[in-house]
Amino acid sequence: MSRPEAAIADTAGEQPSSARWWSLIVDPASLVTRSLDGVGAPAALLLSTLAFTTISLQAALDLARSRGDAAADLAGLVLRGALLGSAGVAAMGLAAWVLTRPFGGPGPGAALRAVGGAYASALVYGLVGLGLNLVLGWNTAISCGVTGLLWALGPLFLALRELAGGRAGVAALLSTLCGAGMLSGWVWWGVGP
Repeated sequence: MSRPEAAIADTAGEQPSSARWWSLIVDPASLVTRSLDGVGAPAALLLSTLAFTTISLQAALDLARSRGDAAADLAGLVLRGALLGSAGVAAMGLAAWVLTRPFGGPGPGAALRAVGGAYASALVYGLVGLGLNLVLGWNTAISCGVTGLLWALGPLFLALRELAGGRAGVAALLSTLCGAGMLSGWVWWGVGP
């Protein structure tokens, strides 16, 4: 076998880094069912942190345009969003791990990876909304921000179903509770009254 063929054969089973991240966005439940090469809990939680940060930044830009809020208040809003995306999602992931343990779910690291990764789809909406907000001046916190959080419920359900050993009823209940908790947290604590 020639040198190039050997190099190709050595990497034939590996997934390129960009493809691995794309699969995380499209199917976070696969983090539980396949090898977790290169995607750790901190990386998955970084995706949820970035998702909530972009959504909160949209809200801050909307408020700056509509009410003229002070820069310090808006920076606090973005910081609260980032904390909700990191600590809030981590707490939700650990709660999901505890609640799925009776069904033979994997360890806490896999739960954090799956739940944090589920919010990668919200990051897509957050980035699109942020682009529309900055380029076109549209208010996008509701149309793209909240929609992104709602869009994350599908991947969250799939991830929780895997954590619950394939039990869709448990996953539906948990994803409903988790989704309601994160939306409520974003409204009450993240954005504020």
